[in-house]
Amino acid sequence: MSAQPLALGAPTRGRDDDRDVLVDALPYLDINYSETDRQFALGLIEQECKSFPATKNYLKHLPIPDYDAYLTPALLEDRKLRTQKVEIPKPIDLTRCDLPCPAGTSRSNDKYSWRKAIRNAFTQNEHLRLRQINLELMEEYGPEASRRWSEELQAYLRELENELRQTQEAVMEVHASRKHAQMSAGKTLKELENAWVQMVTKNYRMEMTNQQLEAELKKKAKEMGVDYVQLGKS
Repeated sequence: MSAQPLALGAPTRGRDDDRDVLVDALPYLDINYSETDRQFALGLIEQECKSFPATKNYLKHLPIPDYDAYLTPALLEDRKLRTQKVEIPKPIDLTRCDLPCPAGTSRSNDKYSWRKAIRNAFTQNEHLRLRQINLELMEEYGPEASRRWSEELQAYLRELENELRQTQEAVMEVHASRKHAQMSAGKTLKELENAWVQMVTKNYRMEMTNQQLEAELKKKAKEMGVDYVQLGKS
């Protein structure tokens, strides 16, 4: 039987600064542990994590999100004021949505006032017409655009689920290979342990036999009147 280490070497893939570490634990075989041992191990892991903070950024391949990309200057200013709990000095002006007629007796016959009111009404009507056009366009093309967007999201979801499944399968393969390696190592350990027990037992029996023979020799030497110590030296 070749003299090879029975412990499993730690994998070196995944980190550039990994080094070969000899792991002398077989978690698939070493199961005779109590809850106290488990808590002690968790405490050691937590202490180790504190002394070795994470240095790898797993999101470095992703761009930094810009949460203010779609905010207008007015919205940014409004958010700033609300964050600072400052009262908004001027509320939103809704007077442009009104359609007032020229007020007062002096303005009721004023052509300029009526022209201004008519231009305002024309503007409001144009705005409502554009809104109606946008609603009609949305009603015509919106469902198809939403359907395509939903299909793209579903395709992206399937891609992520496939990637997740492959990762889970890879993890299961790692667990399976570790378990197989540890079970093989456990079998070898058991064989070596049995061989060690047999050799220790043989040595013990040989020692007991030697002691018995020595006692018999001493007895024979005493009966024959021979010095056992001098006999042994000769």
